[in-house]
Amino acid sequence: MQTVNRGTTQQSSAPYNRRIVLDLIRRLGSISRKEIVDMVSLSPQTVANITNDLESIGLIVSRRLKTEKSRGQPPIAFELNPNAGCAIGISLEPGRASAALVNLVGDVLKRSDAEVDTSDRRKVLAAMVSLVKELLVKRPVAERLWGIGVALPGPLVATDISFVGPTAMEGWTDLSVFDDLRDATRMQVFYSVDSVAGALGETLFGVAKTLDNFFYLHLGLGLGGALVVNRSTYRGANGNATEIGHIPVVPGGLACYCGNSGCLERYLSLHSLGEALNVDDHLVREMEIVSRLSDPSEEALHAWCRQAALRLRDAVCIIENMLDPRTIVIGGSAPKALVEHLVKLAQPLHRSVRGGVAPDGERIVLSERQEDSSLLGAAVLPIYDMLSPRLEVLQQDRRPDADVAELLGQRDMGRVGRL
Repeated sequence: MQTVNRGTTQQSSAPYNRRIVLDLIRRLGSISRKEIVDMVSLSPQTVANITNDLESIGLIVSRRLKTEKSRGQPPIAFELNPNAGCAIGISLEPGRASAALVNLVGDVLKRSDAEVDTSDRRKVLAAMVSLVKELLVKRPVAERLWGIGVALPGPLVATDISFVGPTAMEGWTDLSVFDDLRDATRMQVFYSVDSVAGALGETLFGVAKTLDNFFYLHLGLGLGGALVVNRSTYRGANGNATEIGHIPVVPGGLACYCGNSGCLERYLSLHSLGEALNVDDHLVREMEIVSRLSDPSEEALHAWCRQAALRLRDAVCIIENMLDPRTIVIGGSAPKALVEHLVKLAQPLHRSVRGGVAPDGERIVLSERQEDSSLLGAAVLPIYDMLSPRLEVLQQDRRPDADVAELLGQRDMGRVGRL
């Protein structure tokens, strides 16, 4: 069950109330002014002022609802304006950079990919700048651009396992490349661990749109995760929470790049699939997975799937017993057909605190944007900074009175932020 944030009548709360109303319109898709009043506990006049403001600056649009014949004008419904602006999302994985132009309702308007040596940050910067320029060709000059979001493998804070191994941005010692990206593009830049970005993308525009809490399992070249509680991601003491790929599950198992052995990621990731098939990571991304899964002669592929499904079953049990999320959403760059196959092979799931409580179809839900979830999640980062009603976002690196209207008018174009 989803909850709705309530507005407040304090004078200093106007920015929060604007975000509450805007977020409600986004989540429900279309809603009348009376329904907004009933759900957020603000006065009709306050809601009228907010919707008028949001419409005047182009963030929402209104339309008359079609109703049975009755006296007076039909009620007005409000919706997010898809043309209110867009953001650029960049997804970085070892060996590849992908980018997309995404509008305010999550539609991918344009996308592009590039193979790049991600161990060389100068080449990564050049690739990102080139992708941004390519996406902006023929874009209407008047169209608002909220900024650039970048999603990349974690952890991003220096630890024993930072920037180590083929599923991380190996060779990186810091993230100053994002300062360089800001300077080169003169746009705001936000960055995040890919699993956190993907979770935010599902929260704003995906299958978790109506969920207040869930666990996002990011299955890509590596394996990551993010816990969402009250529609905010749990970060942990140093921002490295829920690094599920490096939980040891096989005693004496395969050596992992983190220094341990038997970690989940060594058995459940596209990199581990590439190892099993003896192909490079970039070739794994390009495999015709549907036809190969239906071919019984693909013995190595099917053997990998069977053991990966066992590890997925373990991961689900660990997540459910430790965190008791409403559901587990699986996204990432792995082909959806492959993920569907693994989920099917993983049945029946282990017994857990969710077993017998949640319907089978609710324990695991697949992203509807599976192979684009990293890109969408990255593009969400600048949009989330503007749309989110969460107080920690309002308080993050901004003046107390900053709100949607100010963000539209006088955004600090020199900002680099981590979400």
